[in-house]
Amino acid sequence: MLRTLDRVLCGIETVMMVAMTLLGLFGAVLQVVLRYVFNLGIHWLEAGVVTALVWGMLFAAARAVREGYHPRVELLAMALPKGPRIVLNFTVLLLSLGLCLFYLKDTVFYANFVATIELSHPELGVPFLWPYVVAPVTMALFSLRYALLIVALIRDPASLELEAPFRARIGATAQAEGGK
Repeated sequence: MLRTLDRVLCGIETVMMVAMTLLGLFGAVLQVVLRYVFNLGIHWLEAGVVTALVWGMLFAAARAVREGYHPRVELLAMALPKGPRIVLNFTVLLLSLGLCLFYLKDTVFYANFVATIELSHPELGVPFLWPYVVAPVTMALFSLRYALLIVALIRDPASLELEAPFRARIGATAQAEGGK
């Protein structure tokens, strides 16, 4: 179950990271060519490029939770004996999950607000909800990723590296998955 869910999430994250990054890159190159070769441009393209790149990087950030690439101070955890380290690891993951759930609640509230007032994006000309919907979607992904890490850590609480129990549960090796 854990492995299947991870594969689905990885597939979604990978498709969105690659598609949005390529879309942003293509749009940026197109804008440069149009501007410097043909002396014209598409007025909404810059906002589209920024939106695509933000989407791609937010999905990449959700993947970074799985891989353990988010910055944190591990020196304290390494210096602590087993018992306090277990408490610290759970505390860190629970606080991270709580923060992501808080942001999820707020982003859903704001998305509903924006949909209610029918705000339009000034440059893209689409409802503002469409470029913004990535915030609640990625906060849900972040929350799910942290919940999966907590479940895996419950099964192997003495692990020094927070993501190691999760990677062991899904059968991923650090090198094969591009991790640490």
